[in-house]
Amino acid sequence: MQRSKINPKYIIAIARAILIAMTVSAGVMVFYIMKNHAENLLINSLQSSLENHASLAMTELRQGFEKTTMVATRPFIIQQIELLNSPGHHDADVAALQKGVQSFVSTGFSAIALFDRRGHEIVRAGHFLQRPELEAPLHVPDQTQLLYKGGRFFLRMSVSIVDGKHVIGSALTEKPLPTLGSMFVRRKGLHTTSDLALCASSGKDMMRCFPTTLMHNIFNLPRTSSQGSPFPMDYALDGKTGFIISQDYRHQQVVAAYRPLGDSGLGMVLKIDSSELYAPIWGQLYYLLPLMLGLLGAALLSLRWLLAPLVNALAHSERKARATNARLRDSENRVRLLLDNVDEGIVSIAANGDIELFNPAAERIFKYDVAEVIGKNVSLLMPEPSASEHNRYLEHYLQTEEAHVIGTTREVQARRSDGQIFPMEIRISEFSLNGERKFIGIMHDITERKAAEAEINHLAQYDALTDLPNRRLVQDRMQQTLARARRTQAQFAVMFIDLDRFKSINDELGHDTGDQLLQAVAQRLKTTLRGEDTVGRQGGDEFIVLLAWLNAIQDAALVARKILDALAEPFLINGLVLHIGASIGIAAYPQDGDDVETLLKNSDTAMYVAKEAGRGTYRFFSQATPSPRAGS
Repeated sequence: MQRSKINPKYIIAIARAILIAMTVSAGVMVFYIMKNHAENLLINSLQSSLENHASLAMTELRQGFEKTTMVATRPFIIQQIELLNSPGHHDADVAALQKGVQSFVSTGFSAIALFDRRGHEIVRAGHFLQRPELEAPLHVPDQTQLLYKGGRFFLRMSVSIVDGKHVIGSALTEKPLPTLGSMFVRRKGLHTTSDLALCASSGKDMMRCFPTTLMHNIFNLPRTSSQGSPFPMDYALDGKTGFIISQDYRHQQVVAAYRPLGDSGLGMVLKIDSSELYAPIWGQLYYLLPLMLGLLGAALLSLRWLLAPLVNALAHSERKARATNARLRDSENRVRLLLDNVDEGIVSIAANGDIELFNPAAERIFKYDVAEVIGKNVSLLMPEPSASEHNRYLEHYLQTEEAHVIGTTREVQARRSDGQIFPMEIRISEFSLNGERKFIGIMHDITERKAAEAEINHLAQYDALTDLPNRRLVQDRMQQTLARARRTQAQFAVMFIDLDRFKSINDELGHDTGDQLLQAVAQRLKTTLRGEDTVGRQGGDEFIVLLAWLNAIQDAALVARKILDALAEPFLINGLVLHIGASIGIAAYPQDGDDVETLLKNSDTAMYVAKEAGRGTYRFFSQATPSPRAGS
């Protein structure tokens, strides 16, 4: 029986096909691994940066809304407009209202105008923006627009002035938004094609965009491409948050993160050209591709001479193998170098919880040297009670496969080598190596992000100049005190404080001296009150004091006299001795009001009565107290 003959050409052809397929597959796999890693890093960076920009923008817009609402709800403004709506008002009433409006301009507005119920302008202060380059209406209950001109953003807002349930007039304000404007100034260190954009809908299928960090002019665009594909901004204007890889209005392929600015109707997009993202990858392929082609050609040539003497073939193969191993070791070293220089901390542990991998970023985060932690239990990096419970939880997971943390990103508390506890974001994954179960955690120190969030919350609740609670926070504490007083039948009081002679000091010595004086007044008020009481800045030179509980309402008079005596002491500001007083109005719960708005209004009225009595004194609210007149 004859054996079948195998044609050597078939063997060589098959070997060549296998070699080519493996080489191409390996190259494609390497490319896509590098591509996906680069995309993930960029997308996380874009989304985090966009979130910070959006938070700052929404905080500034919200502060603008609140400041305009404060103007429209001031009892003095309401009472003066009621006087001007009635027949027989005096020029003194207009002058008093003009003076009040002028004082608001110094609190951050660029212009304010008040109108009566017929829509006729009564008074105006400051200068409204003329012929803005772009006007974008915002989706808020009042008539509000975001304006742009000459690189600056402004918030224009029209609010109805209501007395009870009746509209008696309106207030038109305009406030600059410096934080929003600074976001679109090109800075060093950004990617060459990094672009931050802010747009508003214009009709059903169009949008109008403010100048971006790359494009310095206003432009109108359709919300979709000519092929019908939505641009990234289209998703943001529809109220969606996320990221996308697509073409933008320049027909460039981009990686973009998008999100809406709350319910304002505005959308924000942060993007970067894909070409810039993949440039490092193509740079690596520039060197890797010739090497792969060279290896492939050499291998094909070696196969061509497969029938050469076996010793020569083996020797040639051994030399090629050594060269390949050297290149692989070099490649491995480069991968290790990249791993050691990433910003994420990477920690790998065995199934018993012992640490096996601890990269340099983890050393920086936890302040441990790698030699101090390798072979130690990972609970070393955890505070109590997590440290004591970790091994029990790990054993339970290995037995039951029940897990709530594997594959999810979450925030935890971690512990440094010096015992400091800090917030950390971590994602844990499981893998198998040589039949053994392993776990790897990728982590970020989010201390700075948490501090930034705390700072944003502080700015939203505290006055930027005096660091006292702002009007919104004071009203919230009043609401809490009111609820407690209703339950316990307790008494408390609200004081409305207006500084005497402050305007003349501010005008004669300058706003810097005036600001320092307000800071000194705020400090004295804090030291005068009890710990459970609250002092906040209403705006301008006005303050609100909440006396959280009183044995008798007349105790408020003792506190008022203590405040007047403290403010009567001279202030030393920039080498100058300044004297200033105050007028205080007091409204008490429950006899002077059963809600926050009434108590504030009545204390404001009582303050004007104190001013009419000669300033430097206090007055309790009385139902027989007349409404304050102009010039009081």
